[in-house]
Amino acid sequence: MLSFRLSGGRALATSLVAAAALSSATLAQGSKSPTFHGAKVNAGTVTCKHEGKSLVLMLSDDFVVPDTPAPHWQVVDSRGNAYLLELLKVKGDKIHKTITVPSYVHDVAKVQIWCAWAETLLGETDLVCNHAAGNTAEAGMQFGHKSSMFAGTKADKGFVTHTIENGKSVLVLSDDFVVPDTPAPMWQLVDSSGNVYLLNRLKIKGDKINKTLVIPPYVKDVAKVQIWCAFAEVLLGEASFEQPVL
Repeated sequence: MLSFRLSGGRALATSLVAAAALSSATLAQGSKSPTFHGAKVNAGTVTCKHEGKSLVLMLSDDFVVPDTPAPHWQVVDSRGNAYLLELLKVKGDKIHKTITVPSYVHDVAKVQIWCAWAETLLGETDLVCNHAAGNTAEAGMQFGHKSSMFAGTKADKGFVTHTIENGKSVLVLSDDFVVPDTPAPMWQLVDSSGNVYLLNRLKIKGDKINKTLVIPPYVKDVAKVQIWCAFAEVLLGEASFEQPVL
């Protein structure tokens, strides 16, 4: 049993070294989003990268500016807060293809193109990045790890993002996650050794939910995030990480 734990520790250490190297390369080269989708914007992508201490977003060459009045850059953070930023079109045929994310925006979960004239969403894409920089595994976790989509009988929409906030390991549910209509749905974590941890209630007073979870220090890592019904003692759905997160 002891030798198994040591072997697992070496494997985990190797994974962290690899993750750090991958994180360093990702931070340098940039994180690329999926293709935009929406009523007026459905082509092109966004790349997020660090330039010094600044977080920079850049539209791809195949992005098409929507033919609408006052299209703007808008970003949404992992907590669902939206920030209306610069005008996309400038004088003549020029566009703001690149923007620097303000320091008061903690992280970026989505990049949107917003029509300020009609106050409507023209298109959006998912992107996980923030102001963290560096070559360590912790910086890689601050940059963001995105899980698979939830799958299950009652929880089958959305995903989880893992980040580091003020030195704490945090999980955040995506905006498209749908709380299952069952009694007592709970956050539940499974580590890489198969240990299960039943944690906070998902639903709280009124219509509010615990969308964010701080991982307790006694949880060594997280391989799966589950939604568990404490009333019926049944699994409602789960999402997994490609590599366990710490």
